[in-house]
Amino acid sequence: MLIDDQETIYPYHEQITYVPKRDCQKKFNIYLLYPHRPKNLSSNYSVRIDIFNKDSLTYWASWHLLIPFQFLPVNRIATQLFIPATTQQQFESSCSVSCGQHGYSGRQCNIQHFCSCSSESFCLTSSICLCSMQRSGRNCHLTRPVCQSLNNSCENNGLCIPIDK
Repeated sequence: MLIDDQETIYPYHEQITYVPKRDCQKKFNIYLLYPHRPKNLSSNYSVRIDIFNKDSLTYWASWHLLIPFQFLPVNRIATQLFIPATTQQQFESSCSVSCGQHGYSGRQCNIQHFCSCSSESFCLTSSICLCSMQRSGRNCHLTRPVCQSLNNSCENNGLCIPIDK
């Protein structure tokens, strides 16, 4: 997601369901747009990548990538991310409490936002909902009955992961 130096998270973001067996060697190209054109030259923007466990919606790790040449209208950042085997400390840029109980984000949880996410999701900001595997849609209000209808089709303690194509 694109953030500025005031920790404002802009609604331009991407969500990827990463499956290690399928995606380990895959390269992802993500395009994030500046909120205003021309962009505000007095703001410094950066990219934050947060990962969550899709099964439990718990925080896993974060990366903060600086945009090196702020004066350019377009930037390309290439990086290689190594996902840790265990969860990291809670990330400081967002609150640890979901919006159903809270409704705040920011470094000190001081940015209040209205959250329209389903109660079975995690509200990162007013425009970003992290859906559980049983939910889909912008605000996670749509049910995803694929795995429930398969009646234990996963063997050996496997987990059904519905993937939108």
